[in-house]
Amino acid sequence: MPVLNNDKKILHFSRLSKLGVKQEIAITLQEVAEVMFTSTRHCRTLLNEMRDFGWLEWTPKAGRNQRSRLYLVYAVDELKAELAQQMIAVGKYEKALTLIGNDQVLFGQLLQNTSGAVQREGRLHIQLTYARSFSALLPHIALRNSERFLVRQVYCCLVLCDKNGLISPQLAHHWVYNAELQRWRFYLRPALTFHDGSAINADKIAELFNRLKQLATYQTELAHVTHISAVNPLCVEFQLDQPDPGFAGLIADVKYSIQPYLQLQSQPYSQLKAQPHSQLNAGAAIVGSGAFRVQEHTQQYLRLQAYDNYYGHRALTDTVTIWQVSSQQTDLPCTTELQANVVHKTNQIRSNYAANSLEREIDSLEQTTESDQKSRIEYGCLLAMINSKTQLSLLQRKYLSQLLAADKLMSELTKSANPIEAIPAYNLLSNWLKIMSVGTTEQPLPSKLTIAIFEHHTLKECAQAMMALLQQAGFECEVNIYSFEELVQKASANTLMEDLILISLDLDDNLPTSVFHWMLSNSVLNQSLSAEASHWLQAKLISIRQQQPLTNYLTELESISTAMITEHWMIPMLHHRQTLYFQGVLKGVSINVWGWPEIQDVWSEEFVNS
Repeated sequence: MPVLNNDKKILHFSRLSKLGVKQEIAITLQEVAEVMFTSTRHCRTLLNEMRDFGWLEWTPKAGRNQRSRLYLVYAVDELKAELAQQMIAVGKYEKALTLIGNDQVLFGQLLQNTSGAVQREGRLHIQLTYARSFSALLPHIALRNSERFLVRQVYCCLVLCDKNGLISPQLAHHWVYNAELQRWRFYLRPALTFHDGSAINADKIAELFNRLKQLATYQTELAHVTHISAVNPLCVEFQLDQPDPGFAGLIADVKYSIQPYLQLQSQPYSQLKAQPHSQLNAGAAIVGSGAFRVQEHTQQYLRLQAYDNYYGHRALTDTVTIWQVSSQQTDLPCTTELQANVVHKTNQIRSNYAANSLEREIDSLEQTTESDQKSRIEYGCLLAMINSKTQLSLLQRKYLSQLLAADKLMSELTKSANPIEAIPAYNLLSNWLKIMSVGTTEQPLPSKLTIAIFEHHTLKECAQAMMALLQQAGFECEVNIYSFEELVQKASANTLMEDLILISLDLDDNLPTSVFHWMLSNSVLNQSLSAEASHWLQAKLISIRQQQPLTNYLTELESISTAMITEHWMIPMLHHRQTLYFQGVLKGVSINVWGWPEIQDVWSEEFVNS
């Protein structure tokens, strides 16, 4: 069936539908013409065209007053949906939405049906659907897991840091640390540009970091940086007042992505809600430095376009459009789907971040062939912080940790109608020391305990499971749900009063420094700790920063994490299992640390050979 934009033909078909759909109709050509309000000659032409399109079956019989056979294959709404789906497949989104009468629910279903990779006019386009809209892609604000992935696509850092603490070049091709002078220098590639075409040079990067130093969320991390300046247009210098042999890895974090310094003035949180159908911050569109630029960002969708002047290898994908489509179950965890509609609609790439649709048994994932999927346990975990404002003693915290132990929590979660693909967490990272607490005697606790979470499917499930466990022990429980931004703002202001705060520890590809940054400056962690505990933690982290190379960070941080769990300041809950299904449709697709496909590298032989 060809893609049509012919309102008159649809109108004629609508008139025909009054005769009945999906049933044989014996009728004369003249009678059909009368129903369609047209001449018999034009009627015959229309019927033949609609038959060729596959809308109906028409078997004419010769002779005056002979009754022919008419069979309408579609109801009118079905036909419009089919045509709209074809329009979506070729990128005519607005026309498709108009055709189905702006039915957002149906539009979302059609988007899911047509999601995937497709070639149009020699260019590769990826269309994805996601269960929520994205906040502003600004590196200097608190971001959730998927936004952090997208920021990595839109921006670059001076250097990259991998999971082992090894540094590799990005915007800077070379870097030097003078331990005697406690000075770092980074040498930029020539002719670098931001997405708006403006130059990236040492002066702009120095100004960016000088302004970041003034932001509250950066002051702790950059307190030892005394001076930042441009030595020349291609060299930026950081002067420190204490040793820091791993500084290059610390500024490889997502929050240190290179952006125009004027972008720090952006107001991120209210824009999308206030202007749901217009581009976010339209007066000053997002300007990045990475492989993709933000072409459009509304509450309905995000569209990324490959940046041709990217310093590295240009992305194989030309555009990526991610539509916000609410699931039937409104709070599903992060799930993205790629369906290769150019091959078969049943072949799909699906990235599940704690996907509910998988089988309950985690081991069942291993039964699928390696060519059909890739699976990994996330770097971070979900955990519960015991708020120091509750003023529980060590024995009380230990008893509470026993009641809410990971094994008990997972057992309770299996009773949920929406099973979570995860394993119990016994430390912040799944490969760190497994901490098993010895039982303790019952301790007095407040008769009513409160839990704070942000809008997140799995956190809600965990909160409900905790509520059940606490009620079994004779305690009332109340769950307060905030938006992600509100939770961060309350934590930054030190005004979270709940006894337990459930959070998602989202770690990035720079694993050692990602953990370090979280321990050093995460607002929820800092708000939860007592002044004494916070001072101890800061001292330990600064000692690591002064004395250890990046390659030793994880070993040192494991000891700190173990101590915090042993002191029962926090309770690890679970590690999500992330799975990427692709069934051999596209080549070069791999799952990354955020549970998303590597969209820069998607390609298919179908596209190459077409």
